[in-house]
Amino acid sequence: MSETTQWIYKGKEILKPVFETQLVGMSRAVIGLPMDHIFDRFKTLIQASQNNSFRQLFLESYRRNGIFRGIFAGFSSQITIQIFKQYYRWPMMIFIPKFYKEQLPQSIMDIAPTLHKALTGVTIALFESFITCPFERVKCQLMTQTESKSVLKYMWQHDGGFKGFTRDLFTGMEIMMLKQVVSWTNYLYWDHKVRYYFKQNPQSQLRIEQIIFCSVLTAIPNILIVQPFDAIKTQFQMENNHQFKNLTIWNAFKKVYKEKGISGFYAGWQMRFCQFLFQALLTTPIMDYLERQHGLPIETL
Repeated sequence: MSETTQWIYKGKEILKPVFETQLVGMSRAVIGLPMDHIFDRFKTLIQASQNNSFRQLFLESYRRNGIFRGIFAGFSSQITIQIFKQYYRWPMMIFIPKFYKEQLPQSIMDIAPTLHKALTGVTIALFESFITCPFERVKCQLMTQTESKSVLKYMWQHDGGFKGFTRDLFTGMEIMMLKQVVSWTNYLYWDHKVRYYFKQNPQSQLRIEQIIFCSVLTAIPNILIVQPFDAIKTQFQMENNHQFKNLTIWNAFKKVYKEKGISGFYAGWQMRFCQFLFQALLTTPIMDYLERQHGLPIETL
């Protein structure tokens, strides 16, 4: 076999699992997006308005703008975000832990056996925050605006040109980075711990009832730990954000606590729990399959 043929064969071996994880990830986004968007839409509305009545917000949105512009406001931005996210997320979730596991000294891994998952979470979070912050800002604006209008045109005119427009697109970047780091490290840790607690051996496939139980157990710490950061992110990126956009993260937390108490950080937690549970029911079996196929070697799990 020639050297060129060997390189081609090696390239196929590397790229095939990457393409498979990308395809699976995008398929998961398309399948779950309509329901996922509804949960996200009303979670964001509840956080922005501090009105916990899903029924009231649903009816107001429907009466004001109808089904698509009311219930599915921000869907175009959401579908762009989710397909793009799932395109790069799955290869990163599967291959980055493997990379860190191979690079970290065994002495460190003996002390902190889940360090490779934590580093993966931080890596994905920092990358994702910078790439998707403008999309998240537009999505949040679309979901919370009271009038139907062109968001980008409105922001350009309101912000006074390119410099202000660019700054506005990255509003909430700091809290988004913090939220993503907390969310990713929390998710990867609990997902790994819970899944492998139920597995008889690393190569065994999870049963339906185990997938459901894993999804619930992963969702609970996510709500408790991540929801306050998500609530503050919404305050920075929603339409009427003038009271928050110039605050520091710490002052934003203090403002919400002073005005709403602890409940202000958990506004919309019911929608977020349903959303995360729905996501986990789709993600857990896919993650388990791809990790068995392309992830860490069995003896290192």
